[in-house]
Amino acid sequence: MQMSLTKDDLIRYVGRQLEMFFPDGMKFDISQHISSYNLALERLEYCLDSICVKGYHDEKGNVTFSHLHADQYATFIWFFSNSVWRLEENDFLSSKLLQLNRLLHQIFISYKCDMPDHFFLGHPIGTVLGNAKYGDFLAVLQGVTVNTNNDLKIGKGVFLGANSKIIGSKPIGDRASVAVGTLLFETSVPDNHVAMNIDGKTIIRKRKREKCVAQRYFNIDI
Repeated sequence: MQMSLTKDDLIRYVGRQLEMFFPDGMKFDISQHISSYNLALERLEYCLDSICVKGYHDEKGNVTFSHLHADQYATFIWFFSNSVWRLEENDFLSSKLLQLNRLLHQIFISYKCDMPDHFFLGHPIGTVLGNAKYGDFLAVLQGVTVNTNNDLKIGKGVFLGANSKIIGSKPIGDRASVAVGTLLFETSVPDNHVAMNIDGKTIIRKRKREKCVAQRYFNIDI
């Protein structure tokens, strides 16, 4: 993976951000979190490699990651917070990383959230992804809200358009799409269907195109 900062510089960069935004006197000891950091980078590369959006690969097809690319950096911070929680059970540092993502990108994804291996965050300002069961190849744009509900299942290859909302526990099927500004309140969406709001009413219909909307963001057949 081609990185805008070296691995050593990136973790120091994160440490300085944590110490600046949270001046509680707690120093970020890099040596204590190397395993979690390396795991986060491995997971990040695996995730970004599946994304076909411009800026995620160089001319030779190598994965690229920039700390100044907000979507990529938000994704990295989540992977780091979740990896710290997985390997270290360190709620304190994981919470700081979660809050760092909120401060920098106005996005909330709990470090305990069961996010898939592959997901795409597109300008995710104002997005809140609650704890739910997310399928692989999830594409999420800005202003999305998914409530926390352990019974809520979101299928594989789902697209959540800007300012869409999912409230309740009804499932969202594989390769389904929730259109811009659509509110789903205790409403299920079958596989290969699109949900949209038209004149204040929620309309759910079978998609007309051969490929689902999420396929636009990933280079793997969903």
